[in-house]
Amino acid sequence: MSASELVRPWRGKSPEQRVAERREQLLDAALEVFATQGFHRSRVRDVCRQAGLTERYFYESFAGKEALLIALAERIVADLLAAAAPGIALVERDLDAAVDAASGAVVRSLTDDPRRARILFVEVVGVSREIEDQRRAIIGGLAGVVRAAAAQAFGPWVLESVETELISRAVIGAAQELLVAHVRGELPLDQDDLIVNFGRVFRQAGPIVAAMAGQQDIERAGSRT
Repeated sequence: MSASELVRPWRGKSPEQRVAERREQLLDAALEVFATQGFHRSRVRDVCRQAGLTERYFYESFAGKEALLIALAERIVADLLAAAAPGIALVERDLDAAVDAASGAVVRSLTDDPRRARILFVEVVGVSREIEDQRRAIIGGLAGVVRAAAAQAFGPWVLESVETELISRAVIGAAQELLVAHVRGELPLDQDDLIVNFGRVFRQAGPIVAAMAGQQDIERAGSRT
């Protein structure tokens, strides 16, 4: 590709726009290929074939197959958080409504397109140290959303408690296991039942966080007397 081609608009699109579009094509292709063939059995050429692009275009956006998987997982999480955001915004006014709305949005997003759940909860596990670190970071980020919601519902004081961190991560783990079991066909629930049970996990966690954080404050106060 010549220098002039790198900067010349094509069909009204800048080079940057074309690169961004090709990147999205590759992510869409990776979702299909990794979810159906499995990450380990997939090759860069498989993704490129699915995307209708040459390998040259693959490497303009990704260093390799693992980098593509990380980017795909990050995109899925971003989509989930965006879907859950309107529900999370209800936390201060109506905790039950917030849990129902956010849980419904997340579960529908993952069950309407089961490939997303497979990527997020199956294919990313144990691939490499880098991807495992990224997976842990994603879990930590989701736990942060739970902590923030708990702070909105019960007050910012809960953020000072180590129990809030523990329970938040435990809740994400429980919700993840529920979805993994559903993806693997081990949990024969329809979408509505899955939403109810998914929401139940989060709904029961709130009072536990507040109670444990409050108990820690009581114990700290007692130790100072």
